[in-house]
Order: sequence, then C-alpha cells, then structure tokens
Amino acid sequence: MATLEITRNEWQPFLDEFSRQHQGGRATVQIIGEETGVQTEADSLPFVGISAEDQGSEKGSIIVMLGTEADDHVEHRISDASHLWQKAADDHAGDALEIESTDGTKTILLLEPTPLLQQE
Repeated sequence: MATLEITRNEWQPFLDEFSRQHQGGRATVQIIGEETGVQTEADSLPFVGISAEDQGSEKGSIIVMLGTEADDHVEHRISDASHLWQKAADDHAGDALEIESTDGTKTILLLEPTPLLQQE
C-alpha cells in the first residue's frame, strides 16, 4: 500500500471526495491506543461518509459514519485529530485511512475491496 499524508487544509475536500468514492461500501473502524491496544469499534458495516469539523467547539475533529439502519448506525468522532494518511489499495486490498489524535491514539478506517463486475 502506498501512503500519502493529507495536509490539514486539504482534509475537508479530500474527505468529501473519499466519501463519494466509497459510499455504500463495507468498512471497519479500529482504534489503536497505548493503554487500550487494538479495539474494533465497527466491523463490516456500510460506509456512509467521513468529514472534518473546521469550526465551532468540535474544530479539529473528524467524524466517521457507518451503518444505514437504526440498529447498526455508528458515528465515531476523533477529537483533536493531528494527522491524516491515506493508504491506497493494491490490486487485492481495500483503501484505508489512518487518523492520529494529539494524544497518539490512532483510528483506522478500512474499506473492503469492491468486487470487480464480471464482464460477459
């Protein structure tokens, strides 16, 4: 996977486009922290979108939204986000985003690969 850091002033347009490209795909959210280790917050749910808050009391936060039904809806907020990386997929892997908070906690958003349409 190729890794590209997205600068803060590019977060919102990048995340808008990322959301458009991947909306409806399946996604997993993992949290990695020094004290908590690796935890899965959501597993293989429909990806709704991801956005950055650039004003108000939540400025600097990134919000990941998964699930399309009331019983599977997950909204994960990364407060005080400091870094955003895109990990572009190889041929047989899905795309991923890695978001780091100022406290060192990392959130990984993994998009499952989309099956290729079979040509007849």
